[in-house]
Amino acid sequence: MHYDNIQEVQIRSRIQKKVDYGRLMGHFKKAVDYSLEDNDQQNLDDLILAYISEKQAKRQALAQLDTNILEERRDSDEIELRDGRVYDIDSIKDPLRHNCKGRPTTKRMKGRNEENNNGSTSKAQKENVRNDCENMHGRKCGICHKMGHYAPRCPNRK
Repeated sequence: MHYDNIQEVQIRSRIQKKVDYGRLMGHFKKAVDYSLEDNDQQNLDDLILAYISEKQAKRQALAQLDTNILEERRDSDEIELRDGRVYDIDSIKDPLRHNCKGRPTTKRMKGRNEENNNGSTSKAQKENVRNDCENMHGRKCGICHKMGHYAPRCPNRK
């Protein structure tokens, strides 16, 4: 089987989550059917809300514990995560840069001999560069072979 460079362990854990979700939804549907048949919706609702509030309380306690640990270690250069791993703040590098599709965002680097104008070229300088480029690249007419125009705008065109 080909998994498109995904580890088999990750695939199995995702599949297992889907299987567990389906099993739990089956149990939930059966519980809802029984509560509707016996007209006992309030009891099921109380059970579900109690479970939800218990899980929320645990998550809030863990979040509070994490913030307390972070505040205690704010002065030190180490961070300890819940799973026990300890990181030195100075050893954490910047994230890798993602090169996206499309036009590149980086500008070319200028050579030592080029001036660094930072985009402050005047209109006259740009016009001179454009005229030089036109003369060099030969913007020639196909009819009279003169510079500066093309055949559709040629004054010698009949």
